[in-house]
Amino acid sequence: MSRALAQHAAAPSVAFGTATAALLMAASAHAAQMAQSPEPANVCPALQHIVAASDFKQLRDEPAAQLPGVASADDCRANSHAYDCHWRAHWDADGVVNDPLEELGADIAACFPAVVHDLNTPTRQHFIVTSGERRINVTASVQGTNELRLRIAR
Repeated sequence: MSRALAQHAAAPSVAFGTATAALLMAASAHAAQMAQSPEPANVCPALQHIVAASDFKQLRDEPAAQLPGVASADDCRANSHAYDCHWRAHWDADGVVNDPLEELGADIAACFPAVVHDLNTPTRQHFIVTSGERRINVTASVQGTNELRLRIAR
């Protein structure tokens, strides 16, 4: 067999090998994406529900006020002017931000169209949310090892 003929005969197997490698690479990339942890729960609906509440005391029995990560209503205290929750946070919460306080602060800032972020320290973040004529203070803080606190007050 001539050299040109031998190269031509080998070409389909090279093309098949290249196509197979590309297919395997795409399949493993897809599998890696599927193996990633699920997207963390969206905190905005609960935050917006809490901020809009006319009486924080009623929130205790409302499922819409349950913040992701808060195990039970017992982790939150409420009176007519403040809603105060604490929960254990997992660092590396969603694989994007390694600090749950930063992540919660970013969520708060993104949840409200009229918000001022006026304090940002490694242990505390404070926001003022304006809703109609009301100003609501939202404070997120670290309360010891792996514990977050969220206080919403008027």
